[in-house]
Amino acid sequence: MTNGPTNSFKRGNRCRICTGCGRCFGNRKADVVSSFLGQDIYGNDLFLSKDSETFGAECIAVADIGTTTVAMQLRRIADGEILDTYTCFNPQREYGVDVLSRIEAAEKPEAAKAMQEAIQKALGDGIAGFYRKLSLLQLKAAEQAKKPVLKRLVIAANTTMAHLFMGYDVSGLGKYPFTPHTLSAVRTRFLELDTLLLPGVSAFIGGDIVAGIHALHMQERKEITLLLDLGTNGEMVLGNRDRLIAASAAAGPAFEGNGETFGTDFMALTARLLEEGLLDSSGLLADPYFENGVDIGGVRITGGYIRNLQMAKAAIATGIAILCRRYGIGDMDSIERVWLAGGMGYYLDPKAAAAVGLFPEKLADRTRAVGNTALEGAFLYGREAAAGKEPAAPAVEVFNLAQEPDFQERYIAGMELCPCK
Repeated sequence: MTNGPTNSFKRGNRCRICTGCGRCFGNRKADVVSSFLGQDIYGNDLFLSKDSETFGAECIAVADIGTTTVAMQLRRIADGEILDTYTCFNPQREYGVDVLSRIEAAEKPEAAKAMQEAIQKALGDGIAGFYRKLSLLQLKAAEQAKKPVLKRLVIAANTTMAHLFMGYDVSGLGKYPFTPHTLSAVRTRFLELDTLLLPGVSAFIGGDIVAGIHALHMQERKEITLLLDLGTNGEMVLGNRDRLIAASAAAGPAFEGNGETFGTDFMALTARLLEEGLLDSSGLLADPYFENGVDIGGVRITGGYIRNLQMAKAAIATGIAILCRRYGIGDMDSIERVWLAGGMGYYLDPKAAAAVGLFPEKLADRTRAVGNTALEGAFLYGREAAAGKEPAAPAVEVFNLAQEPDFQERYIAGMELCPCK
């Protein structure tokens, strides 16, 4: 038996969509297809027209700078085809696993500079790989009039990661009133490429979430939908074309999906322990497993891991409940679709999530995993920019969960591992 999570993803296996989860051990060949982002997943037609006359063989690089991982794609602008992918762990992890730790580390100018150089090198490695791929494609296209060429880079990142990439002062992000250096879109040059950093909404709702809203067309829909991007931070967006509201909750390590955490597998195993009566709703393991944990599915689950999951689950569940209350939908019946984004969301079993109380059971059948919406949204932004259309950031209301008068009460109640009402 092992003392941590097992990883069943074998070298050489390929996902339909790159989530930036890091499970592919550096395999850059991912069968990511635009059809995954089609009507059967998102509920409306998001397929791209093959506008070869407009864009020819132009390509675009898109990057999602996450707190834990960096995911990149090389895509052909005309039809959205993914020609290459690149993922790696965010090298800034040595300065802390969460954004607040890195904000504190960045108080030292030398650490701030080192983090900027580290993340720029990570993106540079991805771009270098894309150029190698393009060289191969250009050789194959030697007799054709149009050869593939990389035109620009579009970056979706949470606000702290975007600031560290640009070398901005991040001190305002770590203390109230949480003031960013800028939330506007940034146009710059990086590795001789025209580069666009997507705009953010607040210190905790960044360009990656703006990209997700854009990819899902939430700002255009009549029906009310909920976007959950689960990672070290849990971002939530609720609404439709009339109104969008958002909040962020500190989920901690339970939703990272790598390192010493279990991610989605642990969520499912916890639900199984509850079902078999080896774990009660307060999070206590039954005897004789209380002291040393229980081995299940090749994983030893201890009370400490369960407590991490409880805290993360409580933060997200409380956020969803308060989000709905502020929007005016108390029982959540009005939510037509729940989108699970990111590496964690792609592998999460909605039934298991409902069983431990992440969201009500009635939402499980309305839940869809949509992979890395940050990358898809970044591509759509980049494609619009290439066509001369200046994409506007959606209007999103943001509020601070911790300042809600009943947050603490709801959070404590949310520690219970039981289905939501």
